[in-house]
Order: sequence, then structure tokens, then C-alpha cells
Amino acid sequence: MTPAQEQAARITGALWQAIRSSGGIRIKQYRHYPAVFGPLWLESLSLPIGDDKPAVQPVALIDNRHSAFERHRDAAMLREEYQRRPRTKVYEDIGHESDAWYALTAGYLTRLSRSGLHVTCSVFENKHGDETFGAHQDTWFGAVIMFAGAKEWTLGEGLPGETEPAPRKVTTYTGDVLLIPKNLPHSVRTPEDPGFSVHLAFAIDRDQL
Repeated sequence: MTPAQEQAARITGALWQAIRSSGGIRIKQYRHYPAVFGPLWLESLSLPIGDDKPAVQPVALIDNRHSAFERHRDAAMLREEYQRRPRTKVYEDIGHESDAWYALTAGYLTRLSRSGLHVTCSVFENKHGDETFGAHQDTWFGAVIMFAGAKEWTLGEGLPGETEPAPRKVTTYTGDVLLIPKNLPHSVRTPEDPGFSVHLAFAIDRDQL
């Protein structure tokens, strides 16, 4: 077994155990599992982001002002546009045509979940104060791994005393796993301490477009 296969097997095993114990990919409420992975072990894993981004990998800058993402492949242009207006960076479908651990994990999750569409893995990178996508809901089940830093999540909808439960706030730290049901409204922010966040999102059971 190659190192990438060993890493993918460890990631997949922990994620699938969390998914199964929570009730599967059809759950209606989020599930938060703290400290699933050791921070030092996660630091040893490679990701194609930052200076390690391949030239062909597009990066989307997203905010809540526009429905269309602003995508860049050129690193210099990406830095310029981010500095002009700091926003969430999204490295979309990083496992496409790759044999890295994250691509293998996406393939394993596709088979285990019996998803009609291939599971994709994207990386979300933020600094404190960055604009974000705002409140939204995704058309897939999200298996999130907090890779570095911390992120504050507001999940759910409704107000106290109404028929829907009030939104819940959760903070994920390095090594945590967060499972987000399909179509559950949520929003995020990166707290001032430590001031940055990187998380992986495996999109499972995606809707056909």
C-alpha cells in the first residue's frame, strides 16, 4: 500500500465511521465530532494550495455579492485580486485527475455512499475579516475536516419559539469533523484567534445540475 493509499484509508475510515454513527447521509441535523484527527498528523499531509497550487488548478474568490464565482489560475492575479478585496479562497475539486490521498478518499467515499455523482473534495481558505459566501445551503451532504486554524459555523434556521429550531453555533478546530446535511442553511466566519482557517469539504450525494 502506498503512503497516499494509507492516508486515504485512514481519512475515509474515520469519516465513514462518523457518517454511519450519525445516521448516514440522509440526516437532517448537523453532527460535530471534535479531535477526530491529530493536528500534527494533518500537518504532515500535502494539499495543493498556496505556493503548492498547480498552475492548472483554478481558485475561486467568493463572497455574498455575486452569484458567480471569480476564478483565477494565475497566482499573481489571484494575490492581486485577493489583496484588493479579501474574500474566501476555494480550491475546487482538488482531486480531479489525481492519485493523491484526497482524490483517493473522494473515490472511496463515492463507492461507500453509492453516490450517483463522484464525490468531490474542495479546500476553503479564510483569514479573519475575509468576506464569505454568507448564509446559504448546499445541494450535497458535506463531510468537513478542519485542516488548520478555527472556524465558527452558524447552522440551521428559525427563531426561538417558532416551529423551526433556532440556529446553532459551532466552532471547529484543527482535527474536527463536521457533517452538514444537504440543504441545511449555514454561514461561516473565521475568528480573530487564531485568525485563519483551512477546511476540506467532501461533497457527497450531489444533486444533478
